[in-house]
Amino acid sequence: MKKTTLKFLAIAMFFLMGTFVMAQTQYSITFQVDMTDADPFDPATDEIFMSSSFAGWPQPGTCAGCVMEPTGVGSMIYTNSATIDSGEVQYKYFRVINGEASWDHGEWTGDPNRKVHLAGDGTFENVWANKPYDITFNVDMTTADPFDPALEQVFIAGSLANGWAEPGTLSPYMMTSEDDITFTVTLLLYPGDYMFKYFIVPNGGHSWDGGEWAGDPNREVTVDTMAAVIDDVWGDISAGIFTEKNPFTYNLYPNPVTTSLNLYNISDVTKIEVYDITGKLVRTVQLDSAQEVSIDVADLNVGVYIVNVYNDSGVQTAKFVKE
Repeated sequence: MKKTTLKFLAIAMFFLMGTFVMAQTQYSITFQVDMTDADPFDPATDEIFMSSSFAGWPQPGTCAGCVMEPTGVGSMIYTNSATIDSGEVQYKYFRVINGEASWDHGEWTGDPNRKVHLAGDGTFENVWANKPYDITFNVDMTTADPFDPALEQVFIAGSLANGWAEPGTLSPYMMTSEDDITFTVTLLLYPGDYMFKYFIVPNGGHSWDGGEWAGDPNREVTVDTMAAVIDDVWGDISAGIFTEKNPFTYNLYPNPVTTSLNLYNISDVTKIEVYDITGKLVRTVQLDSAQEVSIDVADLNVGVYIVNVYNDSGVQTAKFVKE
């Protein structure tokens, strides 16, 4: 009981101190979104707005300060800058057509919002409709010695954590545990390759000294437009297991495909999205109690694609090859 009480007191102090610091600090932040491959998008009729938590989530088209401007004549890179309190910021980009305020033309429907953690001045470069996904990291601390969960915390650090932020400096990368054995954190990540490592940090401190091992190699993970769980063991780089959160239960054929991709037994499906390997959304199909659907993929480039199938229970993901 004493160890548990000490641990929760330390965690509470950590968050309280972080809240105090965040209230005192503001940063100059620039947001950019690349509209080059946005379809549909007409610069002659469409404006780009950013709605965000720091602006109070104004409806796109109603906030003059939320308009994104092209970086130059004819540029497809749109930008906006602001002075923002440190801490977590959520946001999403929207098209406003012919000046009509609306929530209808966002990058995607519903969650997730884009999310960043501000700890200094900076620029965030995004691509329209490049959607992030929840990736859960678990690490088994059974073999960590020495490690006292009453006096120490576990952090994840890496290219996925604000560009290798020092362990202990940003609370969103602190891992939590219900049993003092398996520690977990869920991060919102864009498709791509990441390096990371786990660290033990004294309560309330920050340090690079408590890593699983000194120096290279780092752990590596590829986020491939699917929600996933990664199970690791402290100090064992070979023990990582990467699993999709929901198995794919629908019939998808043919695979590889040349012209039409068919999905069968989909009566509970509400929406299907197709992404290329870079995370760009290339197809969206809205459904209502259909048993089967055929998606035209004839004009897609040759390569690997991801199909996300949405139902009331969440999302299921599969890959297919376009030949």
